[in-house]
Amino acid sequence: MTENIIFLAFIGALCSSDITAFGQFMICRPIFCAPVMGFLMGDIGTGLWIGMIVEMLWINAIPLGVSIPVDVSLIGVLSTFWVCKYFSGFQEAAILGIILAVPFAYLYREIDISGRKFNTKIMRWIEKGIESGKYWQINAGVITGLLFFVLRAFLFCIFAMIVGGWIYFSIYPQLPEFVLLGFKKAWYLMPIAGFGMMIYNFKSVKIPLLRNSRDD
Repeated sequence: MTENIIFLAFIGALCSSDITAFGQFMICRPIFCAPVMGFLMGDIGTGLWIGMIVEMLWINAIPLGVSIPVDVSLIGVLSTFWVCKYFSGFQEAAILGIILAVPFAYLYREIDISGRKFNTKIMRWIEKGIESGKYWQINAGVITGLLFFVLRAFLFCIFAMIVGGWIYFSIYPQLPEFVLLGFKKAWYLMPIAGFGMMIYNFKSVKIPLLRNSRDD
């Protein structure tokens, strides 16, 4: 079991690193990483549905400039991991997993902000190396910063999977019936809310063809 958590936490860390640290191949998006986690846990259907919900609700959570968005990949990864591990097949449990994963994602955002101060020190070290002709420090600094980012995400994933899983497993059986019924309905209604969020986020986007036809 420990080996499984280590492997799954490493997968989660790789997905998280795609946000800003390396690549930006879009594997960090919940619509991708949640189904991957579901596949590894033996329930790709739940992972796909969770990924769809999280993707639409946080579709505007993208890094722009110096802004650091909430790590939506963690929301998808953690919620899928918890429900597949403890209450596989229970739709209401999946909604609780998403709700519980949100504060963990925001907590990691604060950790990430603090961790980037270390990257600033690496950058200054690289600049001094360039001034003294030590150009090898460029590659060394980039690799060090990347490894530090992945390690930070990896350790947090292990922490969240274990501690968050314990909280999740303790809370779910204590929920009253009417709350579980509401969560079960939310399993089907949240995609509708997500679709509305998508429309709201893209309401200011102008399509040239439609704009020209209105002008005429």
